[in-house]
Amino acid sequence: MRFAVLAALAACGGSSPAPVANAGTESAVAVPALQPGPACEARMDTPDGLHDRFMFTDEATEKAGYKDKAGTLVIPAIYHAVYPFSPGGVAAVIDGTTPFVFIDVTGKLIAKAYAFDNGPDYYQEGFARVVGTDGRIGYISETTGKISIAAQFETAMPFCEGKAEVKAGGQTYSIDTLGKRVP
Repeated sequence: MRFAVLAALAACGGSSPAPVANAGTESAVAVPALQPGPACEARMDTPDGLHDRFMFTDEATEKAGYKDKAGTLVIPAIYHAVYPFSPGGVAAVIDGTTPFVFIDVTGKLIAKAYAFDNGPDYYQEGFARVVGTDGRIGYISETTGKISIAAQFETAMPFCEGKAEVKAGGQTYSIDTLGKRVP
């Protein structure tokens, strides 16, 4: 799962590989080291335990859910996989039918998550994409746990530097984090 890969990279220090020479050529050329990504890099790395919700897997069913700090079942183990809750009380879960959804701290469905890179969309600048019942795309806030921009776009990119490129009505343009059209 992507979360495990990110955790493994973080544990290894997340350093860039050293420059490598092209072996077997007459003039070896150094390949530059990878540079860090832009400031608006996508992430889903909140710590486990926010809102007193801790991920667990039921060994008998191999399904995942959430318990509180005391070990009391809070959200039953009915999901194929779960992610930690965000500061705003939103967690992405893999339910196996949708396949990715966002739930609140009670387990109530908030929205269908936009599928990206074999999992639910990452937060980028505090927003992740969601899909409405008609297939249009909007955004959920990581900090408030609410749909902040209604699902109204045919296509939508993640936020970067306070803007996201969207397409609606055959027009492509940028919006700000309030959903307003910007240059």
